Amino acid sequence: MRVLLVFLVALTVFLPFNAYLTITDPVEANYALTAKEMLANGDWLSPRIYGQFWYDKPAMFYWLIMLGYKAFGVNEFAARFPSALFSAASVSFIYWFGRRIFGSSRAGIFAAVALATSLQYWVMARMVITDAVLFFYFSVALAALYLGLNGQSKKWYIVAYACAGLAVLTKGPMGIVLPALIVFVYIIVEQRWELFGKLYIIPGMMIFSLVALPWFVAMYKVHGQPFIDTFFGLHNYLRATVSEHPKDNVFYYYLVLFPVSLLPWTGVFFHSLIGKKPKDFNFLVVWLGVIIGFFTLMATKYPTYVFPASFPAALIIGWKIDQMLVKRHLAWWWLTIPALLFVVAFGVGVEVLPGIGWGGVTVVSVIAAMVIMWMQLYNKSYLLPWSVAVVAVALSLVTISSEFIPLAKTHSAKNLVQYLPSEGAIIAAYGDYSASAVFYSGYSIPRLVESEEQLASKGVWAGKYTMPSETTKSFAVRTANVSDTYILVSGLDKTPLEGFSQVAMFEKMKLYKRNVREK
Repeated sequence: MRVLLVFLVALTVFLPFNAYLTITDPVEANYALTAKEMLANGDWLSPRIYGQFWYDKPAMFYWLIMLGYKAFGVNEFAARFPSALFSAASVSFIYWFGRRIFGSSRAGIFAAVALATSLQYWVMARMVITDAVLFFYFSVALAALYLGLNGQSKKWYIVAYACAGLAVLTKGPMGIVLPALIVFVYIIVEQRWELFGKLYIIPGMMIFSLVALPWFVAMYKVHGQPFIDTFFGLHNYLRATVSEHPKDNVFYYYLVLFPVSLLPWTGVFFHSLIGKKPKDFNFLVVWLGVIIGFFTLMATKYPTYVFPASFPAALIIGWKIDQMLVKRHLAWWWLTIPALLFVVAFGVGVEVLPGIGWGGVTVVSVIAAMVIMWMQLYNKSYLLPWSVAVVAVALSLVTISSEFIPLAKTHSAKNLVQYLPSEGAIIAAYGDYSASAVFYSGYSIPRLVESEEQLASKGVWAGKYTMPSETTKSFAVRTANVSDTYILVSGLDKTPLEGFSQVAMFEKMKLYKRNVREK
């Protein structure tokens, strides 16, 4: 009942305002649109986008969004529901697992609180991307394997290998490669060589294969070698060996990003590295360290890649807070100072975003800073972690309602597609391509290029760009006598063709329509 209660509370925090957050470009719109097209075609096997098959990710996340569409309709709330649901499930699971390994319900609940209210986590809980779902399966797989290795029960091996299979179905090979590497490094660090014989690798891989392989086999039978080459080659091997964003390929990328992602609990995490450690500390540190080290070595870097490391970090934070509550000493400054800096910096930083004025977030930040400081100075340490958690929840909800909702609109074409006819028009895109325009309008929208050779300028990453394309010359000829013709221009100052005039503008997007000709 406690686990269920934690789940329901977390879900209550992660669901509000999701219906008002528009689907944004470029990442969210790809997932939302793919699931929409799969559902429209009645195809639950093959991901597809822009009317063609797409091999970027396995089907698990698309299935979940499709189920959301069936339950709530094709809308923003439905697209965001899987992330909220699985984020709440991870919070309840970390409470259960923390209580089990630390033997303390209080350590478990503070691990859940730290996870749910850390900066990156509550943001990811609302995004239409695979990471919240992967986070759950990945965490359960490693936690269950750890319980099995420590003699809890053989049933945990079934859970571990099955969840590894589900992780692979969510985001690909890393769902099995990374947990295997973490366990391998842990055994070496601990020098517990007998654990290699307790992994039940053969029956475990049979369970894993029963869960993960059917979809891959079915995809290969339907699509053949192009699926293998694109999914495993372009979207996995190439990402690991060639940097998609070279400016981010620096060794300290995650060393800076990960501590920021844990705010406002970062100070407690670093304090846990000093002094007494729990018996499970080595496993948690290896879990965290291997993830950060692994992706540091990868050429392509994204902010979300080391997101699964938040699970062991939150467990360490929960254990440390439990210890600090017993002693009630000056160590609370490790929580107070980062929390104060976070709420102040966050309040100021969010309010200076373009197009957003000073308001609710600033007020909450000021009140929060005063409350946290008062509790520190007047020795209310037993209330301090709860106060920081309440502050983080309040700050997140106010930020989403007053800042993120208008900010999301600036990264979406939703406001412009309302100017389009419901059907019968011809639309093209020029400049930065907007998948959200396709999602919200339902039109097939080609990307205008000056020449077909322009697409090849993307180099080895050209295969990622699956949207239909057409040269400006071809488009001009094809639509010469069609007055209901529109061009959505994003990131540029003017339309690429003569005879069009602007009919609407929102942020950096402009909508042009062909001038109506007199007879």
